[in-house]
Amino acid sequence: MNKKILVLNQYLSGVNKYIFHQLTERNWDLTIFDVPIPKKFFLQALISGFNLNVYRWKQDATNNFLNRSQTPEIFIRRTNYCQKKIYKLNQNYNLVFQISGLFSPTLNYKTLKIPYVTFNDYTMSLSRKYLQTVESSSYIEKWIELEKQLYENASLIFTTSENTRLSIIKDYQIKPDKVIPIKYGVSINYKEESSEKHKDKSILFIGKNFKRKGGYTLLKAFTKVHREIPEAQLILISVDKYTIDNTSLGPGVKIYRYIKDRKQFNDMYERASVFVMPSYSEPFGLVFLEAMCHKLPCIGSNIDAMPEIIEDGITGFLVNPGDAEDLANKIILLLKNPELSSRMGVMGYERAKKFFTWEEFGNKIDEKLSELINI
Repeated sequence: MNKKILVLNQYLSGVNKYIFHQLTERNWDLTIFDVPIPKKFFLQALISGFNLNVYRWKQDATNNFLNRSQTPEIFIRRTNYCQKKIYKLNQNYNLVFQISGLFSPTLNYKTLKIPYVTFNDYTMSLSRKYLQTVESSSYIEKWIELEKQLYENASLIFTTSENTRLSIIKDYQIKPDKVIPIKYGVSINYKEESSEKHKDKSILFIGKNFKRKGGYTLLKAFTKVHREIPEAQLILISVDKYTIDNTSLGPGVKIYRYIKDRKQFNDMYERASVFVMPSYSEPFGLVFLEAMCHKLPCIGSNIDAMPEIIEDGITGFLVNPGDAEDLANKIILLLKNPELSSRMGVMGYERAKKFFTWEEFGNKIDEKLSELINI
């Protein structure tokens, strides 16, 4: 029997190519369509964010555009695009596979005669907890209403965490048996531990959305860490220095806006002593898995999917979001105890190898999709 899938694609933390690879490896025939956001919204973002500093203008426009892209109007526009695309193709597909919950071709009526599957890392209901602390979002309730219809009409819903699965079940009243958690894999080679690891007193942070990922909490915590351990360094990667309040920066902090070379990126992991990302909101946290593969202990927040990745007290620590004092104490404990740091790093490495593999991901998604089309 044919295994033909029409994929409605949305960029998802850079993992899309791994998802598609696992499907094609298992003989699924994919037709992939990227679902665009109307260009006029990017032009509006450019105009509204004008700044004589071209680099700052680009960053502000990008952030503005991302905020505008998650509104009910965009949801409906992208939905209409998908509906037209599906009907125009008129192909004999076995199922439609949607990446993300940002549009819904089955929004107003169930016209598809084949199974419809979604793959989700987060929900607006979960995002709302963070959004309401930073801005007024009048569109959130309308978005959740649209999202609920997507989940109700879906034949099967994959989630990347138990946290997101429970949100879809509880917040959107979806039947548990059609919401399937399926863990991400990790896409880098496992490393042998360097004898120099944990000696540099180096703290590594990677994250583009500095505020949401707890960057300012980390800077505040590092002030105490540096007083206690003057040789400690805080390395911030994928961070735009123009978005950081310079008054928050102190000695020992180094910023890398962007590192393209994968070897250099891996070297940063190899030289670090601990990985820290105390996010206020985090759909999953793939960087934790990468850090674990480099045998780094990890510190994250005790919310969202992070407790599903980090075992508190075993592979690292979990702290309350915004608790700079506790975060500083946990970092100091690891930097002053390299044996503890090393032991936690090894435990994290073993956990990543056992529970977070693309092979297992591929096997499970293949099994569930095959059941859905009765092969």
